[in-house]
Amino acid sequence: MNLSCPCRLATLFFIILGGLLTPPAAAQASSDGELKKPASWAEFTEYLIDGGDLGWWETSGVTTNVWKTLPAGIKYRYRARISLEESGRQVVRTFTYVDDKGKLISSGSETIVWDEKSKNAIWSVSGFDEDRPWSDSGRLVGFDATRMVVASKEEAAGETYELRTTIEKTGENTRRRTVARADGKGTPFVQEFTRVNHLADALSGWDPTGTWHMEMDGEWRIRRVKWSADHRCLLITEGIQNLSAVQYEDRDDESFIDVTGNGIMWFDLATRTIREKYIASNGLVVDGEVIEVSEHRSRMRGISVHSSRDFEGVVCQQPFG
Repeated sequence: MNLSCPCRLATLFFIILGGLLTPPAAAQASSDGELKKPASWAEFTEYLIDGGDLGWWETSGVTTNVWKTLPAGIKYRYRARISLEESGRQVVRTFTYVDDKGKLISSGSETIVWDEKSKNAIWSVSGFDEDRPWSDSGRLVGFDATRMVVASKEEAAGETYELRTTIEKTGENTRRRTVARADGKGTPFVQEFTRVNHLADALSGWDPTGTWHMEMDGEWRIRRVKWSADHRCLLITEGIQNLSAVQYEDRDDESFIDVTGNGIMWFDLATRTIREKYIASNGLVVDGEVIEVSEHRSRMRGISVHSSRDFEGVVCQQPFG
């Protein structure tokens, strides 16, 4: 989902781009002529939503001299949130840049609305690079299936200059944005964005994936956890292997497992927690949230339902290694 334009450092991070660098004027004009403009606000927002441009995005890199108030050569980490307001009438992006020591070096917000007079999407963005204010306003040049181009005018440090921002959709969860001065001055600012993985963040670097075996009454009890959906969720499979039916070296082959339960673990943005749902072959259903993660196990609070009996506040210790 996502639309993510770095801080003021850009003008709007909506989907997809076209080239890494701004082409010569003639070629640029020809290229722009191939772009489409939305006929309505509804068409524009559908383009963003269907293209996956809303949500949280992040990147890191080194600043260039394309802006007047943000010095070149600063190592930074960037994070932004792009959302369609509840009214559906505006898209809002908030963002921060911090340096490699965690100091805030730039922050701001952007609002995109529909201008009925020009029949185009326009926006206003402003913020501070440390204590130096800047502002930017612009309009959509156009978009196609692979890129979006925006033209804007920025006022900063007593100067006014035009910027051209191009955003390329490089994958479902990745974007590339290039910001360049229209007059050719400065070094274009190129950023590679990745959709924020809230589950990975919440796990704090701990990887719970793997396969665990426990021998009991001539059977192997199996628990397998693996990443899925581009590392956005964890899939859990539990089952039994009969030792007489499978060679030891084949015990990781899922086709030999009599599955007794499946689960999924994901990050719930609404509650800001890791949630898990598990369903067993005997009818047991566990729906809960992880309340603690340590090096070797997670601790989950859940509500389980089995044979029409409810057990509230059940705390399950789930070892993963």
